[in-house]
Amino acid sequence: MSVDKVILRAVLNTFAAIAALIVFLFSALIIFYPSTMMNFTYDMGMDKASISYATREYKRTNEVYYIARATETAIGLGDAEKILSCGEAFIADEDFAVYCAQKDVENNAKTSGEYEQYIYGQVCVSEYALGKKSAAVERAFGYLGNAFPAKNAVAAVLVHALLKGDAQTIRMIKGKMEELQTANLSETDKAYYAEILALINLEMDGLSA
Repeated sequence: MSVDKVILRAVLNTFAAIAALIVFLFSALIIFYPSTMMNFTYDMGMDKASISYATREYKRTNEVYYIARATETAIGLGDAEKILSCGEAFIADEDFAVYCAQKDVENNAKTSGEYEQYIYGQVCVSEYALGKKSAAVERAFGYLGNAFPAKNAVAAVLVHALLKGDAQTIRMIKGKMEELQTANLSETDKAYYAEILALINLEMDGLSA
């Protein structure tokens, strides 16, 4: 065998060993360190992969940060299916409320509950976008509790229904709005409730004209 062939074979064997090592390292990261892959893929613009790794890390550690990260990445991507699936798991986490309160502090929120309402709204709007309109409305009203905070999920779904000229959903929201018990709402919530109801009535007048 010529010297050139020996050198070529040695080079090829080296490259093969390097390739095998890279595959092994990536496999190890995927299996044992999905959080590292989550950050790596996100930085590379591979949002769907990042969501997958974040979800996997959440299942492994049960730390709310990872399902929140998956939800936020899905929102940035505009993937309604992922927003709904990750968002549901995020909201169901026992540390959801605490995490939301921390985010309000980090974001210098003007009122408490802003981030929480944002997540509720994104989940409901995603369900609406997937064609599950009645379910989205029911979910949105379920998230209200005994309040009617600013930028709540009902308002979020309403805005999307208004943009689409979806009279059926608008009427559904109006009916459920009128069924709400508002006597015990705070003055701020009452004012926002009246604002949203007035917007609905204005829009319904336009649809009827």
